[in-house]
Amino acid sequence: MEQAHEDAEVTSPDSSAGSGRFHTTGNIKKLVWVRSAGHCELCGQDLTCDFRVSQEMAWGEVAHIMPASPKGPRADPSHGAQEAADLTNDTNNLMLLCPGCHDRVDRDADGYPTSDLTELHQAFQERIRLAASVPDAGRAIGLIVQGSNFVTNADISKRDLAMAMSAEGLSAFGDIIKITLKPPGADGRDQRYWANIKDEVRHHLERQLERRGGRYGDQPALAVVGLADIPTLIMLGQTIGDRSNRVMFSKSRDHGLRWPDPSAAPPNYQLHIPDEGAEPIALVVSISAKIPERDVLLVVPNARIATLTIEDPRYSIVSNRGAISAFRDALQILMSHLEASSPEPIHLFIAAPAAFCVELGALMTTEHQHPYVVYDREKTQDGRFVEAFTITPGDRA
Repeated sequence: MEQAHEDAEVTSPDSSAGSGRFHTTGNIKKLVWVRSAGHCELCGQDLTCDFRVSQEMAWGEVAHIMPASPKGPRADPSHGAQEAADLTNDTNNLMLLCPGCHDRVDRDADGYPTSDLTELHQAFQERIRLAASVPDAGRAIGLIVQGSNFVTNADISKRDLAMAMSAEGLSAFGDIIKITLKPPGADGRDQRYWANIKDEVRHHLERQLERRGGRYGDQPALAVVGLADIPTLIMLGQTIGDRSNRVMFSKSRDHGLRWPDPSAAPPNYQLHIPDEGAEPIALVVSISAKIPERDVLLVVPNARIATLTIEDPRYSIVSNRGAISAFRDALQILMSHLEASSPEPIHLFIAAPAAFCVELGALMTTEHQHPYVVYDREKTQDGRFVEAFTITPGDRA
């Protein structure tokens, strides 16, 4: 592997600089590269290959948290020549950075204080150790499915999911799969659009899983996060299937893919089952927002409305994965009761976080062999609910 710079082999003041700067030895630099797995500790860039010319090259830089001289970035009055000499070969004080990140942290020393860089350095190396030591049971195929209308506002990067997986003891099996779906055409989200989305999700997912040697019920598990419109997320759940070994993640504006409160109890889900009758059944799931009955009755007149909700519908209800599991359990009870009460299609209206919608779709692939008509709000129709597609037992993945 071509080396981008020469390694100094001595720890002595740099007489040419005249500033008492100390050099890190070549062996210590190699150790920093190994412990950082050849990646920038801030941006995650692979520093072992120059992808512009497709050539292997060690183009990263070993950077000091506390500087290699008494006058460098982040130096304080207590950081003299002896302290600089002591720390210049201390791997706890050395980070592997790309040139851009190295320049940024040194130019903006106040924005990157010693304590922050030290914490980032320790956390990065802990993730490397974890990824290298987990058994196969701790590996998962990462999967991101994202609608094109979410790409600019709330993009989920592969690195985001990899870090969230690592925090839970999971390492990615191969490269993380990211599927970005095409936007609607001039005709909007019509039946042809939904048919294309269905084919796109299944085609991409099946092809990518085959490349990694995994099928829907096999090891390794799937680590899944979705960010798209509700019908698409339901399709994703159907495609994955309820028999898949999956770990769901949920994105929030404030916490990213981290759980806000891992120890929080799940919310109290409230079920309402309508009286018996001949009218069509509408299943209204109000978790992230309250769906008014009038909006449902506008498209399904005289519907008998069944509800699954919480006391104060809001998106921030997802404190941890337990909230998703409890939602699934409550939904299964309600769906089973409704399906037994009528052979007619159930009209589905849902306002819920993305992970809940994926779980709903997955749940429909096993015991719940019943037709469902899925609705979603349509901007071109003044935000009214419009029928998206019908799920029948033959549509199951």
